[in-house]
Parts: sequence; structure tokens; C-alpha cells
Amino acid sequence: MSVETRSTGLDRVTGPILNAIIKHPVLVAVLTWLGVTALFFVLNPGVMSRPNIWGNIFRETALMGPVAIMVAVLMIGGDFDMTVGANYAMSAMFFITIVNQGIPPIVAILATLALGGAVGLMNGALVTFTGIHSFIITLGGWFSIRGALLLIFSGSASLNTDVSLLQIFSYEFGANFEALVLWMFLILFGALYLVHRTAYGNHLYAVGSDRDAARARGIRVTRTRLVAFTLTGMSAAFASLMHVARFGTARPILQTELPLMAIAAAVLGGCALFGGRGSPNAGFFGALTFGTFGAGLIAAGANSAWYQFFVGVVLVAAVVFNRHINTLRQEKR
Repeated sequence: MSVETRSTGLDRVTGPILNAIIKHPVLVAVLTWLGVTALFFVLNPGVMSRPNIWGNIFRETALMGPVAIMVAVLMIGGDFDMTVGANYAMSAMFFITIVNQGIPPIVAILATLALGGAVGLMNGALVTFTGIHSFIITLGGWFSIRGALLLIFSGSASLNTDVSLLQIFSYEFGANFEALVLWMFLILFGALYLVHRTAYGNHLYAVGSDRDAARARGIRVTRTRLVAFTLTGMSAAFASLMHVARFGTARPILQTELPLMAIAAAVLGGCALFGGRGSPNAGFFGALTFGTFGAGLIAAGANSAWYQFFVGVVLVAAVVFNRHINTLRQEKR
């Protein structure tokens, strides 16, 4: 068989796959997740076939999923939020502190969501009104919030009272599947509707693609970006409430790696680093891939350092692959 014949046969297999990925970039994350799942099934089929391991996987994914989903939404608009991890820790510490001081849980939940949203809004305001790139502004915010938490709190904080209302997040249905997984899917469906079924979603894609062109079309660019930042901040606060519901404790250095994890998850799912392309599905499937890999490592008894190595490799590979896919997309136009 000649080289040309083999090449033609290969193209017949890879061509439809590449075309599907060009049309639906999130397939990269889906295929990666399936590959990771298959790998650990081969390495440890007895453990990976148990329902409780999948309960653990989705439970772990749910603690990062809401943030990854909304970071993907923010990236569609061409922005980043490096404060989400610090916001997560701050919101958890804030909720525990005010509940321990006697604030009614429902009021504490609403106040925590408002605090998270306010941090996101402040990030958006600084980014839009200074014109400085969101990565730099929010990186500074990350250091500031972390530093403030370490100055205010000497150590971890724990709930000193039973907050039954938190069972809306921690109720277990069996096999380690908890209610927080359902909340993650509600956030995913809400984000999908917002991005793909509303005028705001159309504006967000336009802003991410070309802000000047979007502004010339009458789109309120600043408002669009502020909303995305606020929702991202609220997602960090919401995820922190699920963390407290599950563990009952928090630390100032909680979720240090969350910003990079969320960005890596979104990029793996096909979100463009410079905006204009992606979907909330990207954040979800990226987070699910990382959750599966982490649980698989534990099941296989492997060193947990492999997890960080995997995230780093996936991030670089996803950026390179997405760039290649974008080139192919432009060639087809």
C-alpha cells in the first residue's frame, strides 16, 4: 500500500472527527474524559465499576464545576477571573463566621452570594474602567484577598452549630451522590440557556470576538462584561456554600489552584483564550475530566502529584490543539 493510499484512508477516518470538533469544540473535552475513564477502567476495573466511585467523582466535580462553568462564560466574553479561588475561600470563611455569630442561615446564604457577586462586580469595574487586562487586575485581586484573609483569620474556621438548611446541598441520595451534584447541573443548564438562548448570550459572543465592532453595533459592552464578572463571582460564593455544607469547615488558603483549574477546564472544552468562542459545557466537561482523573489516581493508589502534572499537560495541549482547530476553521471559511 502506497503512502498516498494510507494517507487517504487516514483522512477518511480523521476528517469527520476534525470536522465535528471544528463545529463542536467541546468534543475535545468529552473525548479526553472518555479516554481518562477508559484508562482507569483498564488499570483498576474493580474499583471504577463501583457506583460509589462515580458518586465521589461527581461530588468532587460539583465543588469545582459551578466555577468552571461560569469561568467558561466569562472567557467567551474575552475575560479572566483569577480571584475565584480567593473569593471561594473568603465566602466560605464569611458564611461560617456570621452563622456562628447568630445570623439566620438563609440571610447568611444570601449575604454570602452578595459578597461573592460584589467581588466579581468590583473586578469587572476595575477591568472595564482602567482598560487593564483582566488577568492582571484579577491576579492582583487574588493576592489582596488572600493576604487579607491570612491577616484576619489565624487558622481554619468551623461551624459551631448545626445548620439544617445546608442539607439542600449535602443530602445524600446513596452511593455518595449528593444534592450538590444536582445544583451543579442546574447551574450548567441555566448557563447554557443564558448563553445560547438569550440576547445577552449573543452580545457576550460579540464582545468576546471584537469589542469595538460590538460597540459599533449598539451592544453595551461594559454592562455585558460586568454581568459576566458578577455571575462568576457569585458562582465562587455558591460553590463555597456547597463546600461548607459538605465539610463544615474552611481555611484562608482554600482552593488555591481553583483559578488555573477552572481556566484549564474551560480551555480543554474549547473556550478560546481571547474570547468569542466556547460554551458552558466546556467548563463542565473539563471539570469532570479532572475530577475523574483525581478519583482514578486515588483508586489506582498513584502519587497525587500526577494530578498537577496532568492538569499542566492538558492545559498546554488544549491550547495548542485549539489553535490548530481555529486555523482549520478559518481555512474552511
